[in-house]
Amino acid sequence: MTGKTTHTAKTVLICGASGGLGQVLARTLQGKGMVVCGTMRDPSKATATDFPMLAMDVTDEQSVAECLSAAREKMGSVDVVVDCVNEMVLGSVEETSMAELDRVYAINVLGLAAIAKAAVPVMRDQGRGLIVTMSSLGGVLAVPYLSAYTSSKFALEAFSEALYHEVKPDNIDVAIMQPVAMHMDRPDVGDHLKIAEGAGSNSMTQSVARLMAKDTRASKLTPEKVSLAIHDVIVSKKRKLRYPMDRARVVGKIKRVAPQAMINKLIGGMLNDARRA
Repeated sequence: MTGKTTHTAKTVLICGASGGLGQVLARTLQGKGMVVCGTMRDPSKATATDFPMLAMDVTDEQSVAECLSAAREKMGSVDVVVDCVNEMVLGSVEETSMAELDRVYAINVLGLAAIAKAAVPVMRDQGRGLIVTMSSLGGVLAVPYLSAYTSSKFALEAFSEALYHEVKPDNIDVAIMQPVAMHMDRPDVGDHLKIAEGAGSNSMTQSVARLMAKDTRASKLTPEKVSLAIHDVIVSKKRKLRYPMDRARVVGKIKRVAPQAMINKLIGGMLNDARRA
């Protein structure tokens, strides 16, 4: 919704708050006076948190619907839903199995769809709402050896943009965040970034993974900065649809106006950097 709002959102459901950005976001919004609930597949495994954690498995539509109902009952309303659930598999098209591709889409695309389908009726009944979806630089530029991930983010962007137009008349807004790699204290690969099982130990995929790890360590963008940006979107009286951050701003502008030869040169430079990483 691009016009003015008459309600400042105060209750927030953060889908995927067991760690990383989701957990930092929850604490940031709490510190700003908002009421927050987080979600994870098994809340009994949550580490020490100072906000309630609800059960949600985004690959299970019933689980998502039950979680939205529980969140509304606990907080009294669900003014904002932020989808921080994310799956990233790094590998070439040949290396990535159909099972790995299926899981990326099940979480990043169908998971978002399940969250939106459950959230929209709640927000329509309230007469207001905001759905924040987490895209990335990968939703702006298709990156080789990240075909599964970047294509899922392209789909997420299209889904969110269509949803934005559908729910405008119901005083429900949609905002797409486009951060780049965030500097976090965690291993280069793991639950947040998986290497396709078919990738060889000396493959280009491994080189790209090393470059991504290097870029992440050097990144000036942190979960705290992204969380503050999301907070500003939540309290804004006039929102945009997309919020590119850091290099995503520049790359987005280049992608819109540059000829394919320039895009090829940009990608070629990245791959050369990966070989040297």
